[in-house]
Amino acid sequence: MSRVRRAGDRAGGGRECDEREALAASFAALGPAAPTILPGWDAEDLLEHLVLRESAPHLIVGPRLPGALGRRAREARESRRDRPWTERVEDFRRGPGPLSFAGRMDRLSGQAELLIHHEDLRRGRRGWQPRRPDAERDRAAWRAVGLMAPLAMRVRADVTLVSPLGGRRLRSRGAEGSLRVHGEPLELLLWVTGRDEVARVRIHGDSGGRRALTAGRRGL
Repeated sequence: MSRVRRAGDRAGGGRECDEREALAASFAALGPAAPTILPGWDAEDLLEHLVLRESAPHLIVGPRLPGALGRRAREARESRRDRPWTERVEDFRRGPGPLSFAGRMDRLSGQAELLIHHEDLRRGRRGWQPRRPDAERDRAAWRAVGLMAPLAMRVRADVTLVSPLGGRRLRSRGAEGSLRVHGEPLELLLWVTGRDEVARVRIHGDSGGRRALTAGRRGL
């Protein structure tokens, strides 16, 4: 996808969505063994990913290194996992330091990472339901859609994303058709990042657009 044009985008203003606190509360309530929609990951894996991303990104790839470096990285990660669950949740709740690259990206993106991964956790349980609309969270999710959609979607179709907060049109070079995808901002954020099994959206399009959607990919 090349250019993004915003039409009728009324999002903006208001207080910041505090998705971190909401996600920390879910971690605390559900526990480390809670399932997620991410293959092979439970809540403990997801929390570890989030905390390492913010405070120790070298430990994400470090365990795969050969020799002493890899061994020390594995030991460091195991030591972190040995701590009580409540302490690890509090580490996440406190958030990254002011110089953290991940923290700056979250503020820029409308907390996209936290919004997406919270739903990865929430929607891993049977009987889940979408959260009730929330103005601040919806604005944050719509902002995140604007950042993530051009990066996450590789579909040879012109795609218009339509939410109650407005529309975003993404033009594709060599488009083979067109699509319109309707949903709440958070549902559209999940859809553009490839979470089809849980994203509640409505898709309309011509035959070329639907073929392009099947042949393309979404996600990072």
